[in-house]
Amino acid sequence: MATGGCEETSDEIFNFKCTPCSKINRQRKAVKYCVECQGYCCQSCVDMHQAFPAIQGHKLLDKSSFKRRILTTNLPSVPTEICTIHEIKILDMYCGNHEVVGCTSCMALHHRNCTDVQLVSDVVETMFKKTGVDETHLKLQEKNIAIENIKTSREALLEELNKSKTDAVNEIKAFRAEMETMLQKMEKESIKEVDKEYQTMNAMLLEEIKKSENQIIGLEGAADNIKQSDGNVAQQFVSIKTAQKIIAQTDDIINSFYAHSHAKISFAADQSVLGFLQKLNTFGSVTRDTAYSVKGTREMNIIVQSDTSTCAVFGSCLTQGGKLLLPDFNNNKLKRVDIGKLSVEDYCDFSFGPSGVCCIGNQEAVVTFDNYTIQFVSLGNQMKRTHDIKLNHPCFGIAYKDDKFLITNNGTSLYIHDMAGTLLQTISKDSFGNDLLTNCRQIAFSDSGYKIYVADRFNNIVTLDRQGKHCNNFIDSDLTNGIGVCTDRKGNVFVCAIESKNIMQIRQNGQKVGIVVKPTDGLFRPWSITFSPEMNTLFVTDDNNDNVKVFELQ
Repeated sequence: MATGGCEETSDEIFNFKCTPCSKINRQRKAVKYCVECQGYCCQSCVDMHQAFPAIQGHKLLDKSSFKRRILTTNLPSVPTEICTIHEIKILDMYCGNHEVVGCTSCMALHHRNCTDVQLVSDVVETMFKKTGVDETHLKLQEKNIAIENIKTSREALLEELNKSKTDAVNEIKAFRAEMETMLQKMEKESIKEVDKEYQTMNAMLLEEIKKSENQIIGLEGAADNIKQSDGNVAQQFVSIKTAQKIIAQTDDIINSFYAHSHAKISFAADQSVLGFLQKLNTFGSVTRDTAYSVKGTREMNIIVQSDTSTCAVFGSCLTQGGKLLLPDFNNNKLKRVDIGKLSVEDYCDFSFGPSGVCCIGNQEAVVTFDNYTIQFVSLGNQMKRTHDIKLNHPCFGIAYKDDKFLITNNGTSLYIHDMAGTLLQTISKDSFGNDLLTNCRQIAFSDSGYKIYVADRFNNIVTLDRQGKHCNNFIDSDLTNGIGVCTDRKGNVFVCAIESKNIMQIRQNGQKVGIVVKPTDGLFRPWSITFSPEMNTLFVTDDNNDNVKVFELQ
């Protein structure tokens, strides 16, 4: 009987390998096939079958056992892989209709209506190609590399996610610390006010006590003088007159004192602060640093019957009631659009073409004109012009915050005016005296209101603080000539660029997120953008176009 010592092992290549030995990473040449074990056996495993009574009766086959076909190898080609679903059966069946292998139970359950179900051993010689093994190995390697790259990228993203969570939590804690610092300052100022009032009342009461004590001494002295002058009429007369004078002085002092019934101070807390905080559930909103994508696209025609030219809309804004305001420069109109019906519901005529628009409340908007004018418009059932203000510069883009107007001139300056039109500040230079702006257009505020984003044709986005100090510029190779800007009120800024014909999403800290809308989505030369957080929708006006693009995002 052969022994294991003379068997072929290690790195040699065999047509059939011993199934049990392969499971322990040993390569040995198979000499038999065991029907009951459903696997190939080397000589040692064949000998093992003879050594154990439980497997002595197993049927061991070799080449001579297969009379029906000519075998080119010493053993028949039989599947040995176990079915992952039916774990006690071999994958020995093939469905030609679906080109899948399975065990007998798989075929009975899922392929009972298929017409081309055969044993793998019956089809392998006609269907198997050696080149298929190499091709499959190559594809497996390619897919393995691809999935490894995905795994690596996801691990990097997971690491980034974990870090961003830590950063977000730290931002929350830092924000709370900032609030606590402000509260501590407010507390000190409030206590200082209490102390100031206390010192005032304390000093007044001490002064009145002092005057009272002095006057008591005077009154008691006058009474003693009258008593001591008894018998001396002349002196008694003098003492009475002196006492009368002291009595009159006492009346004056009594009348000069406030009629204090209580001497206490109290503090009335500003309930609006508490009321504001009670309306909040969190310090802010949680955002995902992933780019929006276009879910659906529509177009909205904004022509009205009295229009004489192709529409040209350089700016836009949403009212508090959810209407879209569009200043149509070519047709001298401010148009109000029902974004639910995607149609113009009314308009207001002007004698000159409007450029920009912003809302200053639920019932009023302000429109800019290049002729140094801003026009106030009532947003009642029918829009109506009310009054205008003449300024000392051209007016293009406009935004409103805290009773102040921020107005661009489509050039190198941003102006800040009060509600009466008084110029408060001109922003045009950085701290080094260099031009800060080149061709400034639309304006937007950060969610907190502490930052100002100015769409500037050659700088894309110029970020300022509320005092007008330059923070940074956003320049990116994927964005050329940014002229429109708005926010999603969730920590993101949208910028539309007329030359790159796209819309980019950036974080309010200046970090690029990605391209949201591409030229292939239907953008031609976008001029202005407005976002509806309620509808998750971007409204985009194009270069001289009668239609407004409506992009539903996800």
